[in-house]
Amino acid sequence: MKRIRRVTLIGMMIVLALAPALLAASDYPTKPITLVNPMAPGGTLDVQARAFAAVAEKYLGQPVTVVNKAGATGMVGGTAVAQATPDGYTLLVGSVNITNAVEWEIANGRKPPFTRHDFASIGSFTMSPTLLIVPADSPYKTLADFVKDAKTKPGQMAFCSGGLYGMSHLPIEIFAKAAGLKFRHVPFKGGGPCLASVVGKHVDFAAQYPPTTLPLVKGNKLKVLAVVGGKRLKSVPDIPTVKELGIDSEYYGWVGIMAPKNTPSSIVEKLREVTKKVAHDQAFIDMVEKPGDEVAYM
Repeated sequence: MKRIRRVTLIGMMIVLALAPALLAASDYPTKPITLVNPMAPGGTLDVQARAFAAVAEKYLGQPVTVVNKAGATGMVGGTAVAQATPDGYTLLVGSVNITNAVEWEIANGRKPPFTRHDFASIGSFTMSPTLLIVPADSPYKTLADFVKDAKTKPGQMAFCSGGLYGMSHLPIEIFAKAAGLKFRHVPFKGGGPCLASVVGKHVDFAAQYPPTTLPLVKGNKLKVLAVVGGKRLKSVPDIPTVKELGIDSEYYGWVGIMAPKNTPSSIVEKLREVTKKVAHDQAFIDMVEKPGDEVAYM
């Protein structure tokens, strides 16, 4: 009898200990949600994070606020979310930037502040190639002109990116290797500062994503030489891909939502349902595709 009472008491204690978490998960969300963007304002990740937040509010019934925590190719913001309370109220808008940076640290024998195992994957909603861009008054009219000149001065032409090993750095490295070229890299803390550097002619070129690039192209501040992908984009159908021009190179950047590991499964499932709804919501599709990107829910 004593053993039964002891087991019953232990069971009741476990239930009581779990009750607040279970109740919180079933009622989720009951307060505003913070969506951390680990890159600087003004870049593609920032644009897509704010588009997601605006539409997600409709399905979550709570405000979703985007907070920028830039630095170390996303490591600062990523660390903040990885160490956050796993209750669904602090999320990360993640991208290939973070996974690439982490893998690079590991490959070079360094311990990153977090790995992919520190997150619960919610879902990705875009998968896009970059555009190879130069200042509007650049002497290069075509990619062929650009490649021809670059071969005469290896290591002299400079490009910028939104951060080391990220979605605007690796496309150029892959392109350079395929074309037999060498460039000088100038990393920034986000796509916005990089775009400003190209417009200001502080660097020769860059690879950036359509949503932030095309408005500057329409404003005659930038020029697109090629799509660094396997197919042409609907937003710029007249721009050829680097593959069409004989260079075997393509790269796609994804953007999606992550939560800290150990977030209750019911909350993770709720967020996955919401992410799927957002990705198929016409308002979100318009916000992403009108500026030139393409929605691809996974």
